[in-house]
Amino acid sequence: MLIKFPASFSSAWKRTYLKVATVIVSLAIIGLLTIGHYGVSWDENVEISMVRFNFELITQGKLIPSDYKYYGTAFNLTSEIIFQIQTFIQKGFDYNPLNDAGIPDERLKYKVLYERIKVKHVLTFLVSLITYASVAGIVGILCGRDFAWFGAVALPLIPRFWGHSFFNPKDIPFAAFFTLSTLLGAYLVNHYLKVNQESQLEFNRTLIYSILYGILVGWLTAIRIVGFFVLFFIILAYLVGMLGAKTSYRNLRNTLIYYATTIVAWAITTIALQPATWSNPIGWFIETLAYMSKHGWGGEVLFKGQFISAKALPWYYLPTWVVLTVPLIFQVSFVLGLIFLVVKYSELSNLQRACAVLVLLQVSCLPLLAILRDSTLYDEMRQFLFILPGVAAISAAALVWIYQKLSRKSFKLIAVAFIITVLGAIAFDMVALHPYEYIYFNRVSGGLTQAHGRYETDYWGLSTREGMEWINNNASGNAKVVVGGDDDSAIIFAAPKLTAITKTEFEQKPLDKPFYYLAVPRYDLQQAFPECQVVHQVVKQNVPLTIVKECK
Repeated sequence: MLIKFPASFSSAWKRTYLKVATVIVSLAIIGLLTIGHYGVSWDENVEISMVRFNFELITQGKLIPSDYKYYGTAFNLTSEIIFQIQTFIQKGFDYNPLNDAGIPDERLKYKVLYERIKVKHVLTFLVSLITYASVAGIVGILCGRDFAWFGAVALPLIPRFWGHSFFNPKDIPFAAFFTLSTLLGAYLVNHYLKVNQESQLEFNRTLIYSILYGILVGWLTAIRIVGFFVLFFIILAYLVGMLGAKTSYRNLRNTLIYYATTIVAWAITTIALQPATWSNPIGWFIETLAYMSKHGWGGEVLFKGQFISAKALPWYYLPTWVVLTVPLIFQVSFVLGLIFLVVKYSELSNLQRACAVLVLLQVSCLPLLAILRDSTLYDEMRQFLFILPGVAAISAAALVWIYQKLSRKSFKLIAVAFIITVLGAIAFDMVALHPYEYIYFNRVSGGLTQAHGRYETDYWGLSTREGMEWINNNASGNAKVVVGGDDDSAIIFAAPKLTAITKTEFEQKPLDKPFYYLAVPRYDLQQAFPECQVVHQVVKQNVPLTIVKECK
């Protein structure tokens, strides 16, 4: 089937879209062919349950348990809707989703949970493609459309982002729509700078763009509340753009009138998608911001070989993880990209300036606020995955600018060969780690081997799937398994013949030996049952992840 473009599209634009589409489709094929290899992460059951919590709040007035009222519902709700549509298609008109509330059989409960998780994994990955396409758009703005495709190549070669793209329902959707907001925000700011609106609101393109952008930021905020910062980023980018653009302060006043519709659209969308706000939107907003800046989680984090309370980590926790896990070529090229932006700033168009400002704000603003406010951090840089698309965009742009500066063809060939070699080495490491790309450490830091015992590796327990599958294939009939880690991540994959319980349940009511002990590399869980023999390990790059002990 041939792709048909509008007659107004030039041949150059057609080539640009075809190049970017080729990269995105290639990534989609690779991802969809391998998505079944990934396990289940620690928090996925809770994320799915949040839909039920909000449904019960609306229909029964039940309070949302614990701190889950502060967490976004948009992506979880979308995933549940898709699951229900799929189930309806499979079961027909007799299917009623409300009848699934209580499932008496424990194994059936895990089976239904896993069916939801599989839908969510696919949706998470498909949403991640928005990020790759958005980075391509940003690189196209900064370097010219002929090089946009390189942005879509650069981001998936930051292994931590690619690895999280298959199972992380919290941070990947946020990163995807944050990056899309940055890209479209650059075009919105450029539009504001180009047009002189009337002070009276009119139904025109400016009003439509403003409302649609407010809906996008509202959706982003309904995934994670800090998405509302994008509203401030837009104004800041506009004010910076005014310094170099031929626009009047009257235009600023008129722009603010249209921008007010963005804020209204944002507020309506955020409230509509967040049932916990309905009784007191302003109070919820203030309370949630306070909670997110000083998260109540008090667990311990493995950092530089020591277990440290998440509330007592040093300020350089996040920068350290960036240095350890972002490939060196992207770190160096990002710094070069910042230098190029400063040097080239006077030559940039309004669109390029707006894009540069918004990308830099995406990369720097929220991390700096977290550090300055001494926010509770944990799980390496997972909560800040949204900075990686910006890093990839600036890095890719820098490499393109260097390539464009090279005058001789031979120099360009050498540069291309060098980049292919370095990126190829990253791809090789990703293949070696698959399906645990999210535990990648760059080679300068010593890789995963040097990180073992000093930093968190498979803290979300994806490798418990492989461990449980080994027990399925090697245990005798009616074997018992104690799980040191998240029960859902492991028991979902347990064979019907097994009896599986958590370590906490075992401590309350011990099992008689023999039994197996399955443990993730977190919280010193693998040190339990020292008298038992290690009979299997899930190993990547000579580093054990999940281990299996046999207690006789």
